[in-house]
Amino acid sequence: MLTQDASGDAVLTEAAAGAVPFGYLRRTHCPCCGTPSERSRLAFASAPPAEELPIDRHSDFAAGYTSERVFFSYFTCPECQARHCKTFYTEEQLLCLYQEQVENMGQVPLPARQRAQNDYAARMLKHVRAPGAFLEIGPDIGLFAEYCAGRHSFDHYWMLEPNRVVHEELRTRLSGQPLTIKEDMWPTDDIAAGSVAATALIHVLDHLLDPLAFLQSLHAKLAPGGVIMTVTHNSQSALARLLGRRWPPHALQHPQLYNPSSITRLYRRAGFEIEEIAPAMNHFPIGHLARAAFAIIGMGKVLPEFMGPIIPISLGNIAVVARKSGN
Repeated sequence: MLTQDASGDAVLTEAAAGAVPFGYLRRTHCPCCGTPSERSRLAFASAPPAEELPIDRHSDFAAGYTSERVFFSYFTCPECQARHCKTFYTEEQLLCLYQEQVENMGQVPLPARQRAQNDYAARMLKHVRAPGAFLEIGPDIGLFAEYCAGRHSFDHYWMLEPNRVVHEELRTRLSGQPLTIKEDMWPTDDIAAGSVAATALIHVLDHLLDPLAFLQSLHAKLAPGGVIMTVTHNSQSALARLLGRRWPPHALQHPQLYNPSSITRLYRRAGFEIEEIAPAMNHFPIGHLARAAFAIIGMGKVLPEFMGPIIPISLGNIAVVARKSGN
């Protein structure tokens, strides 16, 4: 059942959140701190909620800058304030959807995406001390890894990217490097325990059904003194508070959304110590930002197609660098 809150946004009543139709997954605990989900309170829902539709009705899987979108209902954990979906896709459903996706952020000009990825990679490299390999989960076309390859001598590059569409460009960008590209998401047995100097997940952690288990698996692969870097959305950012339900990261791909407190608790549960947590800058053409803003309020066709200069802007993302505890 949908009702309206004071701002006019659609909200889902608890009574409608009980069933799990269409083969979706029921998640019973907060993914960050482990608090039972039954204690969480409804935060935002789309109209209609994704859990009330079969998967073939989820026509726009990619996040979009639109005023009308479908997503699974988000609940807020009372302990760490993580925002998570109690109902979500299964691993099998997710894999099928990701394998057919187009290139991530393909609508943003390459120079803008490159500047953002270069900034992320430079932040991580400042913390790298241990020798070993570089492992990236969801590298897309390889901009982050390409920057690392030009500035640090990792002994192998492991790229775990389920989207086959981008594999050829990924291979081209890392040409000449000792490289393995796999369609897996989880680190595989051929990546030796303790062999990885650094690992990166750029806008990946908010896509994972079990982020704690995933971080623990990466912890085992890291060498003594190895580091991990993630970039995620921040559900407590000013933009998130301003837009509410219309905040673009409220999307079908995201089973949870983090904030500095919840992601810190998650990392510590997985055996890491936070070295740095800071705002992560985005880089976008002015025209792209303007069209996105108008689209969010339902006026997407008002502005003509133009790009303009690329500018750095803080949209509330957070970059986290953590080190394997005890090293």
